[in-house]
Amino acid sequence: MIPAPLKDKLNQCKTLPSLPAVVVKVIDLARQPNSGSRELAELLSQDPSLSAKILSAANSAIYGGLEVTGLQQAVNRIGVEGALALALSFGLAMNKGYKRNGMDLDYFWKRALVSGLAVRELDKLMDLKFEVETCYLAAVLQDIGMLALNELDPDIYGVIFHSARSHRQLTSFEEREYGTNHAAIGAWLGKHWGLPEKYTLLVEKSHQLPKEIDKGNVNLRVLAVSGLLADPWLSSNKEMSMTLAYQAAQDYLNLDEQRFSHLLLRLQDQLPQISRLFDIEAPNNIDTFNLLQDAKHLLVERNLRMMQKMAQQQNELDQLKKNSERLQEQLKRDPLTQIYNRQHTEQKLNEFFDFAKDQGLDLAVVFIDLDFFKMLNDQHGHAVGDSALKAFATTLEQELDKNCLAGRYGGEEFVVLMPGHSQTSALDFAQRLQEYLASSPLLSHNQEDIYISASMGIASFQEKESGFSDPDELLNAADKAMYTAKRTGRNQILLFGRNGFTSQPETS
Repeated sequence: MIPAPLKDKLNQCKTLPSLPAVVVKVIDLARQPNSGSRELAELLSQDPSLSAKILSAANSAIYGGLEVTGLQQAVNRIGVEGALALALSFGLAMNKGYKRNGMDLDYFWKRALVSGLAVRELDKLMDLKFEVETCYLAAVLQDIGMLALNELDPDIYGVIFHSARSHRQLTSFEEREYGTNHAAIGAWLGKHWGLPEKYTLLVEKSHQLPKEIDKGNVNLRVLAVSGLLADPWLSSNKEMSMTLAYQAAQDYLNLDEQRFSHLLLRLQDQLPQISRLFDIEAPNNIDTFNLLQDAKHLLVERNLRMMQKMAQQQNELDQLKKNSERLQEQLKRDPLTQIYNRQHTEQKLNEFFDFAKDQGLDLAVVFIDLDFFKMLNDQHGHAVGDSALKAFATTLEQELDKNCLAGRYGGEEFVVLMPGHSQTSALDFAQRLQEYLASSPLLSHNQEDIYISASMGIASFQEKESGFSDPDELLNAADKAMYTAKRTGRNQILLFGRNGFTSQPETS
């Protein structure tokens, strides 16, 4: 569903993505039950550029076979629905030149390209029995709503786009800001163009999770995984994207490691040719083998870590039940999140600081503030906001080493104390936490996965180098780094150093 005010803005926007006139006629023809390849070829011949691309596609490795020289032969080889899909794809790509100051348009077009290619390669690799051309077109169009939101609200959408660390996190941020996501906007835009309903319904549901899709709906399962298969070539964090793609291939299609690896190689081989066909620069090659091995290790490590933490938490819970000082322990805890409260955190900071100073040890402090938290409360209510705080606190403690301490400092602010840890070690922890938040929803509400990001500041005490004379100065330095991270874009980590705030540790 699209909120009424947003739908009104969409209806009034004069610069939404549009299609060439001949492609609009192709859509009209596709809605006529008795239309055939002859009528379609005659219509496509009105646009020489589009005709040439359809002919090139028919002679490419995608369709194979003997070379065809005429447009009618090309349409016969591709099929009416295939020609419609290609005409729409090429028509959109021809209009890719406009620029706005929001999202990365190059990323958008490449993701559409690789997603469509993934659909075709899945058909060749697996006996899935799905509607290939229907899913191909839906894959190319599944993110078209991003272009609409970018045209409608380029400044705010640019911030949302660049803040998200994964495509799923982007969708969650859209829901929080607009009350809907780009899949729903894309379906609306398809209806606006007059696209047949079978395509708009697929686009609308293209980002559903595996548990939300019926096992027999192969079309939707192929479509849902197609975009995630494109991300390893496009994301700045290729290791995380490969992990998500590998997990998704198993969850949506039961794709084993051997066939997944084969699929990656087929995609990489086809990308240069398909990119030339669409006049788009091909994404850079990736090391599919090593990325896949890293993804497997990450999944194993995460599962083991969760199992270990769950076992550890159970042991701690058993100890608490037996502990005669349970009441005293509770006085140290924040009532909502059950991690340490501000008073106890500051007390432990004083102890850690004195010990580090006496023994010549390191001490790092990480100050964390959850991004867009007021927006989360406004959209979903304070009960969901409280659940998000509790879920984040649980995640925070799961990621900590045994000798570290996490506390709720107030509202949506948290402090992590890391005795014996250097600035570099603290940065590694913060980056792990950041990547976990990008790839895993904190909780689900009304069948919607809710993601959240955080701005973090890090300050560290080193006896011979830091200028901190007391624990308050150390904490305030981490607090200033966090606020600078928040003011300069959110969802980032900054370090307090001698020369100001940086994203990398300073060298001596």
